Amino acid sequence: MIRILTIAFSILCLGTSWSQAALFSGPAAFTTTPWSQMGTVTNNLVITNTPTGFVVSGQAIINVGSSSTGLLVEWIVERPLDPTYAGPFNLQTTSILDGFSAPPIGTFNPTSGVARSEFTSHPASFSNIPVYLVNGLDIPPWSPQITVNSPVFVYTPAAGLVLRQHFFVDGSSGGPGGNWIIDVPLESQANVAQVVPEPSSCLLAGSGILLWGLATRLRSQRRPKTGADH
Repeated sequence: MIRILTIAFSILCLGTSWSQAALFSGPAAFTTTPWSQMGTVTNNLVITNTPTGFVVSGQAIINVGSSSTGLLVEWIVERPLDPTYAGPFNLQTTSILDGFSAPPIGTFNPTSGVARSEFTSHPASFSNIPVYLVNGLDIPPWSPQITVNSPVFVYTPAAGLVLRQHFFVDGSSGGPGGNWIIDVPLESQANVAQVVPEPSSCLLAGSGILLWGLATRLRSQRRPKTGADH
């Protein structure tokens, strides 16, 4: 009896280990292919699906004109969520950015943008990485990787929802123009938020279980013997 109760206590204190059901109903794809207000874009980005989301990696190369200003590059990738997903429902998104910005020769004004992951229709799910360009370079640098988690949010499955990645950054070039390279990987993840019992709660629950087991054993040892016991 004590051995069984000890095992139960150990399982309680280890926390919950989820076996995540299928969260996605299909692969990720561009819903907005890389584009720019500053010039033509050569899209060398590829999408790799993962168990928790997807990664966009490679380069977007923008052939900017002379003295141009505006949206340097933007893309949106979405992966459909399964409306029959049965939980767990306490989730987080994670955005992981690495790479660099390599501008052509010239002068540049400071600009900014964002790298974001989110569940549509769930505003609390945003994991935003601010993106800054100083003299056309990524400052602060994107490498080594930058990781940002969203707050824990309660996911409500419904038809038409997606895990979305949105990247955009502005540019301002005063030079002769040329190829401006935006290099990534940018990963978008959806993860189950693990909740581990506090030590005090674990000790309290465990003490109660063990005391109950000890009392039960003592009662059984003190039970008067009957003829059937001989």
